[in-house]
Amino acid sequence: MSLKSRLVRDLKKDRETLKALNFRQKARFIFDYYKGQMFILFACLLFLYYVGDLIYQSSQVIDLQGFFINDRQNLFPAEELIDDFSAYQNTPSGHRICFEDSLYVDLGSSNEYNAASQEKIVAYVAARQLDFLIAPEELAKYYANSFLLYDLDELLPESLKEPLQEDFYYAKDGTGQEKACGLNLRHSRFLKNPVYDGAEDYYLLVLSYTSRTDAMVSFIEYAYK
Repeated sequence: MSLKSRLVRDLKKDRETLKALNFRQKARFIFDYYKGQMFILFACLLFLYYVGDLIYQSSQVIDLQGFFINDRQNLFPAEELIDDFSAYQNTPSGHRICFEDSLYVDLGSSNEYNAASQEKIVAYVAARQLDFLIAPEELAKYYANSFLLYDLDELLPESLKEPLQEDFYYAKDGTGQEKACGLNLRHSRFLKNPVYDGAEDYYLLVLSYTSRTDAMVSFIEYAYK
């Protein structure tokens, strides 16, 4: 008997069985006898969703990509900031902003999540996909000495540099060259959030290789609106 004939036979038999059952029994019968097929269908739908999402994401131009690290007080809610900043700079159709706020790094910890977060940061920097990161002071200063960073004195226009210069963090970056490696965000919109307890400062660092300088400057302007 062919596979098609067996399927038709089984479906007819199951239909006759279902007629004799109440609603709860029918639901139980369907779950017990078709859970394998339902799992396969779910897996196929999930796969198609991921493929579709991958195709959609790959068709989008990334205008700016940033990581918010160790955001324990939700001062940098990535999804909200994506929507708000996209509206602020009028991100065109086919372009997108990519922010992530789920990374946690403790330099003295061997915790798997911490290690995975650190590996992701290093991988994105190595691939030159990350434009900036924001981290608490101790971690920011560690990254400032490790990565090659943009000199904020060179990145920012005078109109923006002058009011922010007192919050510049000067240090030697990964090249050994002293420059304005970071920006203390203590006066930014992010740290005006009522939930901010003031226990630690957060710094913004811009990676030296970024070509998205206009969007980066726009984000810093946005941070102080």
